[in-house]
Amino acid sequence: MDLIQDDAQAKEDLRELGRLEGERGPYEAAWREIDERFPSGDGGFNRKTPGAVRGQANFDVTNITALNRFAAAGVAITTPEEKQYIRPRFADPDLQKLRSVQLWCERAGQRLYDIRHAAHTGFSIAANEDWDQLGRYGTSPMWSEARPGKGLFYRVLHLSGCYIDVDFAGLVDTVFRKMCWTARQCEQFFGMEAITPKMRQALTDEKPHTTFEIVHVVRPNTRWDAEKLDWRRFPIAERYLAMDEKIYLRRRGFMTMPVSVSRHTTSAGEIYGRSPGTNMLPTIHGLNAMRQTMLRASHKAVDPALVFYDDDGATSLATRPGGLTAGFVDESGRPMIHKVPGGESALPFVTGDIESERQVVRGEFLEDFYKILTDPNSRMTTTEVLEVMAKQGVLVRPFAGRYAMEKQHPVSNRDLQLAMDARQIEPFPPEVIEAGAHPLIDYENPLAAMARAEATSKTLRFVEAITPMAQVDGGAVFDYLNTDEMIPGMAEEIGVKPQYVRSADEVAQIRAQRAQQQQQAQSLEQVTQAADAYQKIAKGNQLSEAA
Repeated sequence: MDLIQDDAQAKEDLRELGRLEGERGPYEAAWREIDERFPSGDGGFNRKTPGAVRGQANFDVTNITALNRFAAAGVAITTPEEKQYIRPRFADPDLQKLRSVQLWCERAGQRLYDIRHAAHTGFSIAANEDWDQLGRYGTSPMWSEARPGKGLFYRVLHLSGCYIDVDFAGLVDTVFRKMCWTARQCEQFFGMEAITPKMRQALTDEKPHTTFEIVHVVRPNTRWDAEKLDWRRFPIAERYLAMDEKIYLRRRGFMTMPVSVSRHTTSAGEIYGRSPGTNMLPTIHGLNAMRQTMLRASHKAVDPALVFYDDDGATSLATRPGGLTAGFVDESGRPMIHKVPGGESALPFVTGDIESERQVVRGEFLEDFYKILTDPNSRMTTTEVLEVMAKQGVLVRPFAGRYAMEKQHPVSNRDLQLAMDARQIEPFPPEVIEAGAHPLIDYENPLAAMARAEATSKTLRFVEAITPMAQVDGGAVFDYLNTDEMIPGMAEEIGVKPQYVRSADEVAQIRAQRAQQQQQAQSLEQVTQAADAYQKIAKGNQLSEAA
């Protein structure tokens, strides 16, 4: 049986593609408008001649600068390149308390971070493009793959070529990707043996840039059989189909999802996400209309229309700087030409309204986050910083959990699986193997810190509140504090590295040594006091004998 070619499966994939294209159709009108209002992107939904100017309908660029800051802040608070933010852990709390397990998690997280942010992977570029696309369309697919001999690479796929579907829980589990590749690209990716006859003919005829439509399918494997030794033994199936010839170029399987799709926000029943760009389209339209009107009014104010009683000589009127025109004043020197009355007096009010609308757009694109990250004048205490972070965290709760679940979690788990398969991460500790456990991935980034900051700030406020009472009862109030639990807990909440905090066994050993030293010192002091007393007694006896 040929497990690569399957005519029935090919027809089913093309029917499924048609269904998904129909479901996505209603969204595309808004996305085409997004492409016009945000012209710095690829413009996949609003194709024009290469090199053509887009965005000429814009009279205000607030939304463009806000999107750039949204993408920059999004990357900084989720995957900051300057900080190790990947934190593997195990769900079993007893297992996670073991020192060997904690150190393995720390080393594995550092290794994953180093692999992801290596220069050849392109992750930093992909992360910025990912947030940029989330800000535009609200849905963004990212493809991560391991190239033989070259390691991981990350690539954001433009939404215009991707169609998605969700499972019963509303999570994206199916991606159809429609693309045009040249015969040369197909030969590079699939190999000469796998490409179709028409592709080979194009290469033979020295027409390597002939394009072919290909469908890339990634979805749950309906023929999953763990006993097989081919693509059927994997829970996720991947297929590349040449549409014209209905020939499969490659069929593979994966343990983890190679294309991860995140959505900014959704409501019940929605498949594709909603973005700040789509939410703000009415405001962007109004802002551009107001800006256009203000530009017209400003133009009239600077170069106004003129009215005069007699047009004799009007054709020779000099309006240029320094120009001279005779005959347009009366005997008293009063001008005989006047400006047409306009709306100059309304310009200050229009300017205020425009700025108000701009603030609405900036707020939707979370510019408050950007200000926190770039403010050089912050002089707040640690407690104040944590409280501000907790308050700002309220703004991101609608999408923070979704981004971690739909993008960071699947991408990190795929990185972990590929790294372990390539033996780039050390084996599990014996305790983990014995427990049959598998790590989860947490993220110690500013976004996660904001979500957890409230717990830490409450603890600090509690300690600050009871400290004055210690002056009354001699410090007895601190007996209520379980510092052995509080200190490790706060360290975990604010993201302190495990090796920076001593384990419970190490703390117990240090305390035992301290108690032993104190006991030795106390014994020495007692011996010294006894020796002094003996000397005094002996000296007293000598004085008595002498008397």
